[in-house]
Amino acid sequence: MIKTHHVHESRTLTTATDSTFQIPIWGTIHNLMLRFATAAGADAAEADMRSELGNIRVSLGGRDIINASVTRLLDLYEALGNNVGVPAAVAGTLELNLGRLLYTDPVARDLFAIGTSGLTPIQITITAGTLANIASAQAFTTRDNRELPLGAHCKFINFPISFNATGDHTVDTLPRDLNSAYVMVMAEDGAAGTITFGEVRRNSVTIQERLPSAINRLKLSNDRFAQPTGYYVYGFTDGKFLDNLPMQGTTDLRFIQTFSVAPGAAGYNMAALTIVNLPQQTAA
Repeated sequence: MIKTHHVHESRTLTTATDSTFQIPIWGTIHNLMLRFATAAGADAAEADMRSELGNIRVSLGGRDIINASVTRLLDLYEALGNNVGVPAAVAGTLELNLGRLLYTDPVARDLFAIGTSGLTPIQITITAGTLANIASAQAFTTRDNRELPLGAHCKFINFPISFNATGDHTVDTLPRDLNSAYVMVMAEDGAAGTITFGEVRRNSVTIQERLPSAINRLKLSNDRFAQPTGYYVYGFTDGKFLDNLPMQGTTDLRFIQTFSVAPGAAGYNMAALTIVNLPQQTAA
């Protein structure tokens, strides 16, 4: 199976404006990539991507598979770890087919290729903040010629949470879609907060007891993942393909964050990485 590499449309970005890219629909997409550049055509610095770019939305057939800030997406790359399919962020770039970043097994990675048969449209929308150094963006894909339907794929969606106090805070509103499974949830400290403990319960059964942040960081590190500064990261895989928290049979799902310092008036965020359309599983 030969993979070919393709250059798609380029757009000049404008401060506080959305720019939408249409991705051609044919074959099977392995990589879906963006490059950000300065007016001189140089790769944008990661610091500028974090400070000058706002939200990224990727939709397949009108359904979002990514809806999160560029900063949160770059933090996800760090959380996925240097040994789990992707190194530290490459200057000026984003990979948007996140399923291929989860696994080192090439067969597992290819299972997350985006089949485009019957799928329309594929869109990427970039919301620019206040631009100073970044001038443009361009889309790229890696593909093969197989005409396959959309199969297993990852979603990364951010959920703002309203809370500004110390102590325990329970979030039970994250989606429980039957055809999905959680891989990772990144609970952000907020503008001023600190999360010191985290706990997960499913259907009144404790999935993760109240772990201190340092032990949680070590647990993730042992599985080749990471807990970036400013987050408490719940991980539900150690890198095996079917190791996750499936939502089949889940009627109640609770994440309990303990704040030793309140997050701030804007609250905090929880960004969820899920797999959609895996073979049907039932949680224990």
